[in-house]
This record gives sequence, C-alpha cells and structure tokens, in this order.
Amino acid sequence: MSESRANWLLALLLFALASAMVISAQRGQGIARDEVVYMNYGTRYANWWIGAASGDDGMATSESITRHFGGKAATDGNREHPPLMKTLFGLSKRLFHDKLSWTTDTTAYRLPNALVNALLIAMVFLFVAGLWGRLAGLSAALLLLCLPRAFFHAGLATFDAPVVTFWFASLMAYQRSLKHKWGFLLFGLCAGLTLATKHNAILLPAVFLPHFAWLVWQGQRAYGGGRANRLWQSLRTMRVQTLLGLFVVAPLVLIALWPWMWFDTVAHLRDWLAFHLNHVHYNFEYLGKNWNAPPFTWHIALVTTLFTVPLATLVAALIGFSFLVRRYLRGQAEKNSPALLLFLSAGVAMGPFLLRSTPIFGAEKHWAPAIPSLCIFAGLGVAWMSKQAGEALREYRPTWTFPWLDKALAFVMVTTVSSAALYETVQAHPYSLSHYNALAGGAKGGASLGMNRQFWGYSARGVLPYLNQFATPGTEVPVYTHDASPAWGHYLAQGLLAAGLPNAGHELAGIRKSKIALVIHERHFNRHDYMIWEAYQKVQPSFVLLHEGVPLVSVYVRDDLLARISPK
Repeated sequence: MSESRANWLLALLLFALASAMVISAQRGQGIARDEVVYMNYGTRYANWWIGAASGDDGMATSESITRHFGGKAATDGNREHPPLMKTLFGLSKRLFHDKLSWTTDTTAYRLPNALVNALLIAMVFLFVAGLWGRLAGLSAALLLLCLPRAFFHAGLATFDAPVVTFWFASLMAYQRSLKHKWGFLLFGLCAGLTLATKHNAILLPAVFLPHFAWLVWQGQRAYGGGRANRLWQSLRTMRVQTLLGLFVVAPLVLIALWPWMWFDTVAHLRDWLAFHLNHVHYNFEYLGKNWNAPPFTWHIALVTTLFTVPLATLVAALIGFSFLVRRYLRGQAEKNSPALLLFLSAGVAMGPFLLRSTPIFGAEKHWAPAIPSLCIFAGLGVAWMSKQAGEALREYRPTWTFPWLDKALAFVMVTTVSSAALYETVQAHPYSLSHYNALAGGAKGGASLGMNRQFWGYSARGVLPYLNQFATPGTEVPVYTHDASPAWGHYLAQGLLAAGLPNAGHELAGIRKSKIALVIHERHFNRHDYMIWEAYQKVQPSFVLLHEGVPLVSVYVRDDLLARISPK
C-alpha cells in the first residue's frame, strides 16, 4: 500500500473513532442552556430551507426570511449568530429523529457537531503526517481528540467545536492555494464556512495576511536590485489570487448560506458585527474574583489553557515547539512556513483576550481555534522524543539492531502520552467544564484557586435521578430549576425527568412557589442560596452533586415534602 493511501486509511479510521467516541459520550452530557436556543432555531431554519427547496410559495420573500431568520431586535431569529451549524442541527433532527427514529432528538441535533469534530481529527492527522511524518500526525490527532473540554464541546449542539474545524480547514486550504492556481476557491469556501459558523472567523485575515507578507519578504532574497524591486518580483511569483479567496469568495459563501443577508446586506452585516463588538459581559470567575466588566486581567486565556489542557500534552507541546524553533534557526524550516502559520493561528485566536476588554465568560471555548496548533506542537514533541529515545538506546546498546525497535518505541511513546490525556478526558466526563489538570491540582485545586467551576446549567442532569424520587402520581411538585430551566422540557420529553416535577418559575417568585430548589454553583449564583435559605427556612441542602469532591449542584427540599417522602 502506498504511503498516501495508508495515510488516508488512517485518517478514515481516526474519523470513525472520533465520531463513535463523541456520539457515545454525549448521551451522558446534560443539555446546555444555549443548546436549547440553537436547537429551536435550527428547526426553524431547516424548515425554511426545505420549504424553499420544495418550491413553497413565498418562502424566498423578505417577509418569510425575516420571519424565520431575523427581525428588528438584535436577537430576533437568533440573527446574532451565523446559521450554518444551526441549519445542520435542524436538518439532522428532521432526518435522524423525525423520519428515521434512529436517535433521540437531542442526539440528532448534536450529531453534526460530532461528525464535524471527527473531520477535524482526520484533517490534523493528514496535515501533520504530510509535513512531519505519520507518527507526529497520529500523536497530534489523538491528543486533540483527548482534550477534556474540547471533547465536551464536540458533543454539544453549539458552534465552538465546528468553528475550530472550519478554521483549521482554512489553514490547510490556504497552504494548498499557495501551490495550486485554483486553490483560492477551496480556500474561500473553507473561510466562508468558518464565517457562517461563528463570528470569531472575522479574525482570519489577521492570520493569513501576516503569513502571506512573510512569504513575500522571504522570497525577495532570490532577486537582485533594490529592496522595492526585490519585493515586487517576489510578490509577482506569489499566487496573489489566494487573497481573492479570503476577501471575495469567503464573504460570498457567507451570504449564500445566510438568507438574512440576501437583502439589506450591508445593514445586516453591520448589525451582526456590532452585536459582538459590543457584546454584553456575563459573569465569570477567575482566580477567586468574579469578573463581569473590563478591564480584565490580560493572562486569563493563557492561564486557563495552562490549567485545563492535560499536563502530558502541555509538556509534549513545549518540546515540539522547541523542535520547530531549532529547525528554523538552522535554516531547515519547511517551504511556505507551515509552523509560522500554526503559531499565527494560535496567537490570533487568543490575541483578543490579551486586550483586557474582550468578554471572557465562555473560557476556553472562545479561543478554541488555538488548540489544534498546540496539539500539533505536542505531536511533534512526541515524535521527537521517540526518535531521541531510539538514538539513546542504540548508543547504550549498539548491538540492538532490531528492525522493529523504532516502531516499538514510537508505540510506547504515543500510547503513554495519549493515555495520560485520555485518562483526564474520561475522568472529567460528563462534567468537563469543571475539569482542571495536575498543575491546578485537579478539579478540587481549580475550585480552591477560584477558577470558573462551570456554566450553561448542563450539570443539573446529574440530580435528575434524585429529583425523580419525589414525583407522585396525580400531584405536582414544583421545582426551582435555576440555570437548567431552558432544558427542563427536553429532559421531560426524553424520559430523564419524571412527570409531575414542573418548573416553578423564575428567581424569587419561582423559589417561593417551589417545593424543591436547585442551585447550580457558580460564584455569582451565591445569591440563590440566600434566597432559598430565607424561603425554605433552612440552610442545609438535601443532596449535593459532586465531581471529584467539588460541589456542582445543591438540591434543597422543603421539610414537609421530606417528611412525606424519604429519598434514598
């Protein structure tokens, strides 16, 4: 079998492995608050596209498009977020749940994310294997798959995993466009899909323009004359049409996929960008302080990444990055500087969070496009360590000339590092947003350091078995569901929540009406404990959901209900 064919086969196997792992694991994950919004609008978008494709009268009118995709207010139709993944969520639900009945509705909504994430794993392998070898590619792919928080996001119906995939696809397509005359079309398509996924794609020019300029600067060394002439000659040899992909094709792809942009395009683009440039600042805990307004501290992205990526991956990444720096200093850098591109990609993804003014409430998911670069550096580190181990062993035992020795060492090295990352991923599931690595002292250490414990209310799923013990036929037991309220109906529809445990309502009114009350622990939610203590006239929760000893959800039950029902 040829090397190219073997690489494609390995990529296919990695795709299948990643798909199976995420699809299986997401069944145990709670429903995140934002998911409910995207699921609902995904159904609406899919219905519009199906109606338009079927030729239904009036579907392509501005009135119909506005009704499905937009409106006057900033969040009408969820127009503040591009439609690509939401549309795929809705189409997947129509096919796999409504028509084929293969999955639950939640799994059907989440399926596109799992598959798109699996595509990322396969692409990273192919990219790295083509440049630095199969061992580095396999290591990078496995370490990317075994990232606790990235793995969690891959199993949700949100945009944070898909934007990483399309961002990385843009990097690969850009590299290809530098070699092929019509490669700019594929580059533009990938960049356009990134734009149609999430707003941080508008940062892509900051990745590609400096890289393109660097290649022009490097190329001018081959020409004589003055510097201006040398730069001009170098620019002439570059495939300048690459920039057409970024600035012409990509916006056209975005507009084509977003019916809301088919009319009043400039105004709608302006409104979309303005929403995010002036985004509200939600609460976020970092190093013991609740942050909800700038100026933020500059190192949040760096420290959060340092505390959440598995330690073995971080060490391997440091070694791999050092390896690339040494190659550059020795004049051994690869053509078209892919290492620089990866570094720029990570820097641009994290850069806005060094400015102290960018909202930080979503932690690592906001700068997630930086993570493939880190895992690629780690893959290179694993390959380098394997090679060094082989050379050291042969120096120590010169008579060991076994042909399989290098492969055995490579297997041991990949297995060791990726198993360490896999262990953390398994240990963190299904509460991966509460995960912290050994540098932070694990989940307990992260909590003690005052790091953000969770968000989105998804962990409430873990207390549903306890709540179900209070369900009584013919009697309603209202529950103050706190941050899990958007998902409550989905839990009921899936049979995870017993009938007769309705949502009691919002804030203090809901607490006073309730017989059971939840508090999903984040620093700024402490006030809910106080309101419940006053309303229930007790301070002791009846049940606390723990993850590695860290409280995630407290459940308060009124004494009269406890007197009638004694849960196990």
